[in-house]
Amino acid sequence: MNFYRTSHEEPRRDYREDELFITIESLRSELLEVAQERSLSDHTVVELSQRLDGYIVLAQNKMMESLRSRQNEDAPYGKITKSKRVRSKAAFQQ
Repeated sequence: MNFYRTSHEEPRRDYREDELFITIESLRSELLEVAQERSLSDHTVVELSQRLDGYIVLAQNKMMESLRSRQNEDAPYGKITKSKRVRSKAAFQQ
């Protein structure tokens, strides 16, 4: 499998989560194979690494968006504001 490209592509923003993790794993495997055959400073290795980094950042952003949307959903007894979280945390630490 050959996942590296000669052009500088931005990772797609409309990836589904499962496609994203498959792409990350495939790029990771390809990078390991190529890095064993070539120098770590080789253009192809660096390009693959940069592409993999882009997809990892995209996955992290998607996870953070998901976490934020879950935190912003109404709690069973009303929405928890930042001030309530801070007060609860302070009370817990005492």
